[in-house]
Amino acid sequence: MVRSVLRMFVWVSLAILVSACAKPNTPQEVAAAFWQAMAENDASDVVELSTLDSDDRFDNYERDWADVVPSFGRVVIDGTEASIVTRLPAESADSNERREVMTYLVEQQGQWLVDYQRTGEAIMNPSPFSSLMGQLSEISDRIAENFSSSSSDMERRLNDMARELEAYSNDVARRADEAINDYGQVLRDYMEELEESINRALEENRQAPEDDRKTLEQAAKDLETGSEELAEPTLEGLAQATRTLTETGQRLADVSSESFERNRDEWAAKLQEIRERSEEFFQDLRDSLRAENEAG
Repeated sequence: MVRSVLRMFVWVSLAILVSACAKPNTPQEVAAAFWQAMAENDASDVVELSTLDSDDRFDNYERDWADVVPSFGRVVIDGTEASIVTRLPAESADSNERREVMTYLVEQQGQWLVDYQRTGEAIMNPSPFSSLMGQLSEISDRIAENFSSSSSDMERRLNDMARELEAYSNDVARRADEAINDYGQVLRDYMEELEESINRALEENRQAPEDDRKTLEQAAKDLETGSEELAEPTLEGLAQATRTLTETGQRLADVSSESFERNRDEWAAKLQEIRERSEEFFQDLRDSLRAENEAG
């Protein structure tokens, strides 16, 4: 019941956004209105908002869209064509997974319309590449939320991505390897900086409580090991580094001595910087791989 109310609230919010104009005009507005019509099984509105030319040809993409609320990502407009990253919930009610597809639009006589056939093909016949893009989207979203609340899930997704990338022997895989190597070096530098900061704090606070010192010594040791494992970065290595940083953040938060009060602020700021840089990396990687795939 609560879930239904929340879904209704989201759709009402979208409806208010769309109704700000007499008719949806931008690709984003048209896409939001189109998916609302799909959720309501409103064939006439789908026809009005898309290239579908008849109610009789409305097939609902062979799926029940009732209560389905998509989320939208990057918008690309190229002349009279546009595409919007669209994240849809899995068909299984027991799954929290979201699948990334594209909503394609075309401009006809000054009005944006969803390309009904092309969008449907992307949904009903997804390529393995769309799964890879979905993984990247989920990882980016979870990093944006918090390292600590989702490290195990992020690690699993990174390992899944590593297996999926093995299927690509073209420019997509090459570009991914380059990006992973570059970011692995950045992450390694971050871990080394954090390790040095912890060791410096230990040196400056020799009289701090023994429990806190042991906690920090273990954190520094883990960071050293983690940075060494990133000497030759892989997705699996990034997954392990994510877990190490999560555990480090938890350890640093457990340090209670006033001796390290100033250091705690510094460490928290550094971890936040790492989170933001990680989120940016996965967003850039997703966009880059998509561009490589479309060019190929």
